[in-house]
Amino acid sequence: MRGHLFWIAVWVAIVGAGYLAVDRFLAPPPAAHVLGAGTREIAIPVARDGHYYLKGDINGVPLTFMVDTGATYVSVGARFATEAGLPQGIPGYFSTANGTVEGRIVKGQTVRVDAFQVAGLSVAVMPNHGADGLLGQNFLRRFELTQSDGLLRMRMRPEISP
Repeated sequence: MRGHLFWIAVWVAIVGAGYLAVDRFLAPPPAAHVLGAGTREIAIPVARDGHYYLKGDINGVPLTFMVDTGATYVSVGARFATEAGLPQGIPGYFSTANGTVEGRIVKGQTVRVDAFQVAGLSVAVMPNHGADGLLGQNFLRRFELTQSDGLLRMRMRPEISP
């Protein structure tokens, strides 16, 4: 019996170590800051899954965002919205890769990613959304995005005078 417990413990340790190694291997790389000529810019390395990720927050509650140029809104899951204390919002329907889903739109939120912050944004709350948020066009249109050599460069657009 003791021999069986020993081998069970060994296999649990091997599986646990494998899980931790894969989890660390798949973690998105950190964004690199590039500052020059008075222009704030960040360079985001491509993750192993081919996407770009940024650490940020909504109203001060931390979240990892995936840059999604095809998304209209910054989007989060219902669980995150509850944890962040987002208000109920208004009902809305959203076209996603998995079809149309019903969610809620919460207006007037502050979204920060890395060195950039935008206030007064609408955030889409989706009931079955994953743990990461999506950084959609209502945030991204304020920036110039260029992609080359495995980097996505994100630079604040110059202010346009009326």
